[in-house]
Amino acid sequence: MFVTGQGWRYLPDWPPATTEHALYLHPHGRLDVAPPPSGAPPATFLADPERPTPVIGGPLLAPTGGYRNDTRLASRDDVLAFTGAALTQDLSVHGHPVVELEHSADNPNVDLFVRVSEVDPKGRSRNVSEAYRRLSDVGRPVKVELDPMAHRFRAGSRIRVLIAGSWFPRYARNLGTEEPTLMARQVKPATHSVHFGESRLVLPVH
Repeated sequence: MFVTGQGWRYLPDWPPATTEHALYLHPHGRLDVAPPPSGAPPATFLADPERPTPVIGGPLLAPTGGYRNDTRLASRDDVLAFTGAALTQDLSVHGHPVVELEHSADNPNVDLFVRVSEVDPKGRSRNVSEAYRRLSDVGRPVKVELDPMAHRFRAGSRIRVLIAGSWFPRYARNLGTEEPTLMARQVKPATHSVHFGESRLVLPVH
């Protein structure tokens, strides 16, 4: 199989045997192997259906799909970005990454977009894996399984988690109401909160 960041490899099984490598979300946009201290206020963002987060790269049947520079997503006010320290050695990930979030919102009708990207030593970020979820029970922990990946994060690069409330136009906007999308007359923004403590990225490391 082809491992991005490395090249072709022979693997007798898929997914191969892996171990969990967890990175916890911290205040101020950090990722770390250690859990954060208790008592920190949540990180928040506003998802506005009238100003949805735009698609950059990913599994699209379009010229704009694939691996793309998504650095500008981290500076948007409707996206949360959490970035780890520079890796001291290569890290090979094979299988489904999982993002576990202590999440809440002030609107029961919300979506979540989650992406894992790799930030190179020059600060440029490129997408690696992602997932989109329409939530049915806001206020309970959320476990999001991302697309399977076979990727080697190079030493010196950093791992980034991006979280948003829309991903348009690949996914139809969640208008924040219970009206059918094609017939809706109103839109309602939602403030998302990601709470620290158990919120983390779990990577299957080979």
